[in-house]
Amino acid sequence: MNGMGRARLKIFCFGVAAVAAIISVRLVYLQIFEGTRYSDLAQDQAQERIEVDLPRATLLDRNGSPLAASIPCPSLYTFDPQKIKDPAALARAVSLLSGRNWKDIYRVLKTRKRFTWLARKLPFQDNDRVHKISNRFGGVQVMEEPGRYYPNGSIAANLIGCMGMDGGLSGLEHQWDKQLQGGKRHYLIMRDAVATRLIPMDVVSDVDPAPRTVRLTIDLPIQSRCEEILDKTVNDLRAKDGVVIVMNVHTGGILAMAVSPTFNPNDPGRYPAAWWRNRAVTDSYEPGSTMKIVTLAAALDSGRFQPYDTVDVGNGTLTVGAKIIHDDEPPVKPVYTLQEVLAHSSNVGAAKIGMALGDDTMYHYMRLFGFGHVTPLDMSGEVAGLLRPPKDWSRLSLPSLSFGQELRTTPLQLALAYAVVASGGLKVVPRLLLNAPQPPFERVIKASTARTLNHMLQAVVTGGTGQAAAIPGLNVAGKTGTAQKLGIKSPDGRRLYIAYFVGFAPADDPRLVVLVMIDEPVGRIYGGSVSAPAFSRIMDFALKRTAYPDGPGSVDLAYLEKKQ
Repeated sequence: MNGMGRARLKIFCFGVAAVAAIISVRLVYLQIFEGTRYSDLAQDQAQERIEVDLPRATLLDRNGSPLAASIPCPSLYTFDPQKIKDPAALARAVSLLSGRNWKDIYRVLKTRKRFTWLARKLPFQDNDRVHKISNRFGGVQVMEEPGRYYPNGSIAANLIGCMGMDGGLSGLEHQWDKQLQGGKRHYLIMRDAVATRLIPMDVVSDVDPAPRTVRLTIDLPIQSRCEEILDKTVNDLRAKDGVVIVMNVHTGGILAMAVSPTFNPNDPGRYPAAWWRNRAVTDSYEPGSTMKIVTLAAALDSGRFQPYDTVDVGNGTLTVGAKIIHDDEPPVKPVYTLQEVLAHSSNVGAAKIGMALGDDTMYHYMRLFGFGHVTPLDMSGEVAGLLRPPKDWSRLSLPSLSFGQELRTTPLQLALAYAVVASGGLKVVPRLLLNAPQPPFERVIKASTARTLNHMLQAVVTGGTGQAAAIPGLNVAGKTGTAQKLGIKSPDGRRLYIAYFVGFAPADDPRLVVLVMIDEPVGRIYGGSVSAPAFSRIMDFALKRTAYPDGPGSVDLAYLEKKQ
């Protein structure tokens, strides 16, 4: 080998050595200085974690019939979206099932490179269609997740509420969302050269699993019957909406809370969001003449009036400043007893009684009866209504409040006010959990006052404005109410009204309170002709149902009782 060859060999060996040295230095740098970062990156590429809901607690009625349950529902996912051969076709197929915009699904498929949900908790009825999609598109798989199902459709929907992907959207599902959750299960996604797998991990330790069942005070047959009668009344009278409440006087248990219009919680997106509302607690209305029971309670309980004291109602008109208060019907005589003021629903008589009592006394008793603040249920979206303090009253406020104007109340507040009389003067505490502890009822008015009011309310049904509420063979007590919506008219110029009947039975030993409210009926407008007939049918059915004891069984509701 000549000198030129040896020089070339030396250059080649030097180059090889230099490259080897550079590689060695790089390897040392990567392993020592960047080793942790690349190790984490490799592990991150090989592993992912996802979480899946565990079954939510089942809601039962008082006899054990399911109101809301968790059932297996199919969910679609893919480990590697960009390996889908026809992402546009897959996006359109998933869109038809889930209702999601196919372009949004397509965008996800084109941009994500890791585990991706395509659609979750699809209706269990679509299980076959879901598996057809999985079989048609390679790389798309199916997982069963617990979805919410309401076996009775729209029955009690406004009370129970509905679910979204992230939890309860309305009603008890929203109010008790945390307590009803069943916890989470985590899955580890392992990727290797052979396959990608889902490996289940333990339930997250810091999530308390909910009990399997929660039993409500709701009676499914009573609830169903209430909704049937309410829907017919609302539809027949082309009303805006309506509410029915049935409550046990002795326990405060809500046996039914019906709202019309309603919705199907299995597919809530098909209905206006306003139909999801539980108007029994989320909306407030002027109570009209149903408020006269509080005026008379204040008159009797304060000792300012006796039952057969008289009130001059004259020709049925009373001028207060520039305002003329009038009775809906001319008085049958110029002087009424307190009982006759209630039986004939005299606005003038109630206004004169309230004015004689004074601002402070009237306000005190309205607060005692529960107006102006939310009920102990404190339900999702519940409002306090409107009751201004006396310092904000005008000269007209006291007489107007005495017959149910210038305040707003929820239907539940109004039902509880009548429960005071039905219970013998006690403040009934409402409840929805069947086995929740029952607190002692506080006294609101004297027992003697409640007895007198009971007899007066019976006279409303036997010979007054509430005769359509009568039930053959049974003593019924109650009051009609017709509240005009002041300053509001229909598009065709009609005055708008709210029609009520609230009462209890059997009057000699009250067991149930029932409220019927119809908002903006057309044609008939008075509570005696609109709401009283529905009250009669509902009360008759409910009394027959409650003649039997509650269904067997008990449940552990300690975690929810703490919230009540």
